[in-house]
Formats: sequence, structure tokens, C-alpha cells
Amino acid sequence: MKSVFEKIWDSHIVEKLPGNNYLIFMDQIVAHEITTPQGAVEIDQNFGGKLFEPKRIIAINDHVSPAKDTATAIQAKVLRDWAKKHKVKIFDVGDNGICHVVAPERGYVQPGITLCCGDSHTGTNGAFGAFALGIGTTAQAGAMLAQCLILNKPKTFRVLINGALPKFVYAKDVILAIIGTITFKGATGYVLEYAGSTIQSMSMEERMTMCNMSIEAGATSGMISPDQITIDYLWGKENITKDKSAFEKLKIKWLNYTSDKGAKYDKEVFLDATALKPKVTWGTNPGEVIDIDGIIPSDADEKSLEYMGLKKGQRLLGLPIDQAFIGSCTNSRISDLREAAKILQGKKVSIPTIITPGSQAVKRQAEKEGLHDIFQDAGALWTHSSCGPCLGMSMGVVAPESRCISSTNRNFPGRMGTGGRVHLSSPAVVAVSAVTGVITHPKDL
Repeated sequence: MKSVFEKIWDSHIVEKLPGNNYLIFMDQIVAHEITTPQGAVEIDQNFGGKLFEPKRIIAINDHVSPAKDTATAIQAKVLRDWAKKHKVKIFDVGDNGICHVVAPERGYVQPGITLCCGDSHTGTNGAFGAFALGIGTTAQAGAMLAQCLILNKPKTFRVLINGALPKFVYAKDVILAIIGTITFKGATGYVLEYAGSTIQSMSMEERMTMCNMSIEAGATSGMISPDQITIDYLWGKENITKDKSAFEKLKIKWLNYTSDKGAKYDKEVFLDATALKPKVTWGTNPGEVIDIDGIIPSDADEKSLEYMGLKKGQRLLGLPIDQAFIGSCTNSRISDLREAAKILQGKKVSIPTIITPGSQAVKRQAEKEGLHDIFQDAGALWTHSSCGPCLGMSMGVVAPESRCISSTNRNFPGRMGTGGRVHLSSPAVVAVSAVTGVITHPKDL
């Protein structure tokens, strides 16, 4: 009896190495302009430019796209020129988006595969029953040369979540609750597998939100077993066969990777979804989180409080906010935008509010549905797709000591700008707080 992770790991071992290390074959590599150019140049200069299999690589200009200055323009050009030279499929300005949004929506992520990318939130793709991990530039260059990575085998950690989510509680709240429970870095050395009736009822977009933030608990990756919801999402994607007979064969193959009922895990934790409330972070990591109507705990970290300008026992509900942001690889898909639009319909924001779709495909879908008009009528800025605001690179840097309520995944000091104070929450909480100008529960608007 094996878990989805064990099935994929065992089927991708090329060689057992000393210790707990293995040479693991990578089915798919995702490259972007921030971490790929250095390795790409190194391969061209010192290894004759030979890639193991260019068809197993896709490239995306996504972090600062379009470029904001000469440095980022050079990064984009290096990736663009390299992709064209080696016949690597590239999603460039106008047909691009955040890599962890583009790869799934275009069908480059499938159950049972291994995938790596030079970005820490690559685990997003584990929502499909894939083993996806973020790696460094050097490791990515090695993977492009040999299509393999040397990895230390992680342990398994199952998070079982059962019950229906209450109104105004979303996947973002669930993953924040999990990180708050097992603590920031509490899953270091493990692959987190999310299971239970709550997960089974989630859409693929919600599942991607869950897996996206696994790294914030220190996990190597996050995973969810493939099921019919996974299959339905993949049908019709551009990199998936359109032949129904061939697709049926793929379906059988994919579902074979589902975790066995008797699978054993090195660690387990259980959550009751029915008891969850909307969450908001108070500190400088996603594990420093409380219910939106709760108070900052008495054992709160002093350095975090000092940076955030908060005190023990203080409530976040009603705390004035300077900026609001909806976007990032965590919460920028069409379902996230629809939830925000429900709240912003007929309302006006009272603070600067930026809304960034996860890809140009998401942007076009949102505009077909008229969501962009709702956002702009409310006074929000509707942008093109980019990672920029999330990591403080462009389009929404937060001023020192200013507070931003954000649907992103990280809130460490300086994440969205030097001295900026970031409170993580769901798109719904961000939208309602943008209207009131203070941290607000969606039920109170």
C-alpha cells in the first residue's frame, strides 16, 4: 500500500545513491526569467548548449513582465533568446502569466509526473497528483542537462480535513489554519498530502491554493491524490490529447497514482473544517495567524510584533489598512476573482487596491464575464498578469510601515517592499477590507 508520493517517487528512480539520496527523473521543467538565465548561459558556454530534451521544458516570462527596467529587460531577453535557440516552448508577453498558473491551465501538469522549477511555490502543481518541487538555479541547470535531480527522499505527512467549509471560509483559510497548527517550518523534510472530504469537494483551483502554500510550512512539496475532478479539469487542455479514446487510457493511468487506502504515513494531523473561520496573519510568517475575530496571542514573537507595529492581545478586526492586493500564484485564478467581484459589485474601495489576474488567459476570461468592469467601477486597479506585486518587484510596492491586506503567500519583512507590513488572507477578506479601509469580516459588509 503506497501514497501518491511514494508511487511517483518509486516510478521515477533512476539510481539509488549513498544515504537516503536518489537520482530522480524529471518529466517536466518550468523555467522563468529570474532563476533560469544564469544556468542557461552556463550550459551554452561550458556544455555546448546541449539540453537533454527541450520538449520537456517550458519557459515563461512572468516575474516582471513586461520588464520594468534594463536589468529585467535583459533577464527576459536572455530567456527569450535561449528558448528560441533551443526550440523550447515559451509563453511570452501577451500570452504569459504566473508560471504556477500557466503550466496547469495549459495542460503541462498531469497526475503521476515529476516537475521542477526554480521557484519555491512549484508545489502548487502537486494538486494534480504530481510531485512538484522548487529548486535552485544550479539544480535546474543540472536538470536541463541530465533531466534528473539528486534528491534526498522526504518523509510523508498526511493532513486529513473533513467537513463542509462554513460561509466565507475558503481554501486560503484552510491552508493558513494548517500552517498555524503545524507551525511555520513544521513540515520540514516532509511531503504534505492533503486528504479528506473537504479536499475531495474542492475544485482544482482551490486545491492549487492549498498545495501552493505547503512550502510555507517548510514542506518539500504538497500533493493531493488525483480523482474525477482532476480528470475533468484536464480534459480539453492544449497540451493534452483531444482524442477521447487516448484520453480514457490516460485517465486509467492517472488514477492509478491515487493513494491506496491502506497507505502509511510518517506523520498525520486532523482538522475539522466545520469549525474554521476566516484567517488573517498578524506576524512575519504565515504560521503567525489567527481567526479574523481573534486576538494576537500572549506568546507572540516580540520581533514580529515590533516589525508589524502590533501588541499582544490586540485585535486585527478593525485595524486600518493602507493598501489591498489580490493576485499571486496563490489566489489569482478566475474563481478567486469571481469571489472578489461578488463583494465589490456596486461598492467603492477606500484605499489603493490592485487586482492582478494570474495569467493572460485568466484576464481574458474575467473580462468576458465583466469582472474587470466591476473592479474598475469600484475604483480598483486592474492590471496585466505578473508576479511583480507579490514579491515587491513592481506594480504595487508597499511603503515602509504601511499595511497591505494581501491574498499572497508570504509576509516576511520586506516581502512586498522594504518595511512594508503584510497581512495575508483570502481574496474575500481583501476585497471587503478594501471597501472599509480596515480589516473586516466579509459577513459584516
